[in-house]
Amino acid sequence: MPRLAVAVAILASLAATASRADTVYATSFSTGELIRYDSTDPAGTKTVLSGSGSMSKPAAIAMGPDGNLYIGQDGDAATIAPSISRFDLTTNTLSTVYTFAAFEVFPGSLIFKGANLLVGRNPFFGNTGPIVQIAGATGGPTSASDYTTGGSLASSPGLALAADGRLYVSDQTYNFGTGIASGPVKRFDAAGTYVGEVIASGSSGLAGPTGLVVSGSTLHTASIMTGAVLRTDLDTDVTTAFASTGGPFEVGPLAMLANGTLLGGSPSGSGSIYHFGTDGTLLSTYASGLGQVGGIVAVAAVPEPASITLAAGGLAALGWILRRLHQRSPT
Repeated sequence: MPRLAVAVAILASLAATASRADTVYATSFSTGELIRYDSTDPAGTKTVLSGSGSMSKPAAIAMGPDGNLYIGQDGDAATIAPSISRFDLTTNTLSTVYTFAAFEVFPGSLIFKGANLLVGRNPFFGNTGPIVQIAGATGGPTSASDYTTGGSLASSPGLALAADGRLYVSDQTYNFGTGIASGPVKRFDAAGTYVGEVIASGSSGLAGPTGLVVSGSTLHTASIMTGAVLRTDLDTDVTTAFASTGGPFEVGPLAMLANGTLLGGSPSGSGSIYHFGTDGTLLSTYASGLGQVGGIVAVAAVPEPASITLAAGGLAALGWILRRLHQRSPT
């Protein structure tokens, strides 16, 4: 049994060595830029993909099924209309996918459901209404239509899709007079029909739901007024405190790395991107230089060829290691 444990440890070590860090993409609502960095070395690997002024208030970002980034720009509410852009990661070029010409939707969150792009609304533009679905976002003619029905939404700066197709929405109300955000997290079924509230406004420490991320049966929610992240067991809908940045408006968009740790971007203007462990511990804070972090998305690394080979031949490798250990052991 000890030999088996040693062999498994060796395999795990080899697999870890062969793997790569996740790639993180983030946008600046303040400057309009798009950056990329390696999750294990944010400062050392920061790369500006699209410079300051290249976009107008990019408030949301998502990775498309075609391997390109999709960015929701809010424009200036006057002359520059809100839109959805595509950033081609092969050519590093930015193009317009869809324009909300009538200023009816200001993107606050994005998520793909298959080939269709779901668009949530930005509370800081007083934008109310259902989640919008853009068909043909990754290619071909585009068209926009309402995706959700029922469950009137004040805004929707957070969207998350569970494996069963159910959609979770941060229904945030932002009071421009007091500067206070409130509202519940709502659930919609796989067809976009309202089901009910998952977290009521003000309950379980929720004060202004913003970014959302689902992993398995766990939902993480950013509470913008407290700078905290909540965790909900979707099997029971029980919500508990998970993590904290220590200040209001310090956590908005959320993204999860492949190892289950969590990233939270600050909409306050500090440019901070927080990294939380799987137990909610604050592991590190990265000063991104982005000002208000508009959106953040993490893309899991593709294993190196060595780790793919190891996975495919895992049992054979384990047998070889055990034989070597046996040969080295005293008779």
